[in-house]
Amino acid sequence: MNYLILDDEPIARRRLRRLMSEFDHFTCVAEAADGAEALQLCELNSPDLVFLDIAMPGIDGLEVAGQLREKMPECKIVFVTAFAEHALRAFDLLAEGYLVKPIDKERLVALLEHIYGEQMQRLQYQVGHDTRWVAVSEILVARSDERYTHIYFNGGEALIDIPLKKLMAAYPRHFVQVHRNTLVKKQAVLSLESVEGSHRVRLEGFADPITVSRRAAASFKTLF
Repeated sequence: MNYLILDDEPIARRRLRRLMSEFDHFTCVAEAADGAEALQLCELNSPDLVFLDIAMPGIDGLEVAGQLREKMPECKIVFVTAFAEHALRAFDLLAEGYLVKPIDKERLVALLEHIYGEQMQRLQYQVGHDTRWVAVSEILVARSDERYTHIYFNGGEALIDIPLKKLMAAYPRHFVQVHRNTLVKKQAVLSLESVEGSHRVRLEGFADPITVSRRAAASFKTLF
């Protein structure tokens, strides 16, 4: 998802961009220091999300929001302000929320989760000494691997210490169980095949077919 920042304070823009850099599925496509520039950049880049400082010289954030609502109704708007009382007028313009400066990381995460729901849910894993995260929405396959769960996602794979049963219980709208040791992403399912008495499912973005148990195959047909 692409986002744009409108703020006339360079330090504030850098801080927000640094906080947002922790989310791999968000990309900053532009920064603007005034409202007129922000509107031009929005037209050029069509961002999914815009962070708008309210108090701006010239065209302020509220006016920018009003024009974006007309021109880009699908774009999500978050106001950034040093004055919480401005939020009341902000919600009149159907903003998705607001952040008070200096921006708190936990508040930012909570707001993004409120806006994007499951798209913001992430799982943690280790690569050497590095800690990384993957969005649940990107996971295509999860397989039980002794004490761990092996997950396959767009661009990689990893081991996590969350049992398969717990993973299914936590994200029932994302996964469907096709075998006692395998979950797959519902929205990635392309077809269910029958080959010599056994069943396999093919997924978009995953090369190998996945074995489906007889018990799962019966409910699988009903589900899809």
